[in-house]
This record gives sequence, C-alpha cells and structure tokens, in this order.
Amino acid sequence: MADALMLWRQLLQVQEPWTVLDCRADEFNRCMDVYIGVEAPRSWFGFGRGKPVESGPEVMWRHIGFGGWKVQVRVRPPLGSELPRQQWAGEAGMPFTRALDRQILSLLNEGVGMAGVCTLLEVPMGELWRYRYALDKGQHSVGETTSAPDSAAARPLSAVLAYFEDGVKPLPGSQVPSLSDPVWLRLVDGTLNIDVRVLSLQLLLSRIRSQVAVIADEEVRMMKLRDLHRYFVKNERMLSHELQQLSKEAA
Repeated sequence: MADALMLWRQLLQVQEPWTVLDCRADEFNRCMDVYIGVEAPRSWFGFGRGKPVESGPEVMWRHIGFGGWKVQVRVRPPLGSELPRQQWAGEAGMPFTRALDRQILSLLNEGVGMAGVCTLLEVPMGELWRYRYALDKGQHSVGETTSAPDSAAARPLSAVLAYFEDGVKPLPGSQVPSLSDPVWLRLVDGTLNIDVRVLSLQLLLSRIRSQVAVIADEEVRMMKLRDLHRYFVKNERMLSHELQQLSKEAA
C-alpha cells in the first residue's frame, strides 16, 4: 500500500503539506479514488506522529484519467482552511480539477461539441453542463491557478488571441477578418454595432454579448469570441451583408 500511495503522490505531483492518504480501486468501473489530506506533524525528535489534523467536509473532483482509468480526487482540507490551489484540486462547487478543467476548455475552444468532450475525456454530460453553465454565467474562472504560469489565461488578451488563432483561420480569399483583429472584440463588447439580417446571427450575438458582460476570465471570454468567429467562417456565404460592414471596420 505504501508503494501505491507514493506512486499516486508522484503521478498527481502532490507536495507537502498535502499527501495521499489512501487509494481505492473500483476494477469493475475502472475508477480510482485517491484520498488527499494533511498528515499530522511529527512529534518531538521525529518519533511518531503528533495530534491528528482535524479535517473539514470532504470535497471531490474528477481528474484527468490514467491508463484508461477514471480518477476521482477526494480531499479533506484541515478544518477552517482554504481548499488547495494545486492542479489536482478544483474550485468549490465545480466538478473538475484544474488540470481537467483546462483540457475541457481547450477542447471547447477548438469547437468540439459537448458530446465529443464527454466521449474524449469520459466525463458525465450532467457535470459538463454544470461546468459550462458556470462558465457562461461568469461564475467560474479558469485562469485561477498556481502551477500553470505559461497558460494562455496568464497572458494579456492580445497574446491570448494569437495563442488561439491557429486552426480557425479563414480560407484564402475569405472576407472574414482574422481572429486577432480588434473588430471582433468591438463586436462582442457592443462598441461596434452592425446591421444584422440573419436571425441566427442576431440570436448568437445577443447571447454572447450577455454572457461576456458577466464573464471576467479572459480565457473564457476568448472562447465566446472564437465561437462567433467560427460561426462567420462556417457561414460566410450567407453573411455577405454583415461581412462587408466588418471588413470596413477591420484593422
């Protein structure tokens, strides 16, 4: 058992004062529950353990899978303390750890649908909808992390635009402005208004504007902006009227 606990400490990169206290395998469902907490400090001269650390309520998050196994992290933080900020933990009330959170957001940013995300990462649709709802309502910030300094969320918005531009570039000769063009930000935040004749675009633009108004996380805002850009790329033929106006405003 000691070897198994050490292995999970290494796989999850659990560092002191946190430690893996237990791990339990459900072979039928191919799911591993990993229990993380704070060990009692050693007594004087290093002999034995001192008084056990009093723990608060257990919280659980779905983590990135290993070797075809689903992983659930169960944490009991010390009573009165904050939740851990590491990648193997998540936000209060959210279903996923920060590491899995970032994978999900990356797939959504690439245009993968909800069903596709569930299939690729083996996450329940109900939990994914709860996660997506929190993003859309500005109730969850993906950029809050302590161990991903080179993440897109840690960069200025202009750098985030460049970071996500690959893969959504319009075809040669297209009228759709580049994703990094400031015209998209102006369109989303409402400082640029164009005459929209296509009903589906009217509905999409209205929804994205209302969502962006309450979203503070720049990476999530970028996902919304990219959804709008992708819509224009896919429907360029029927958006000639709208694109003519965007082209005049583009940098």
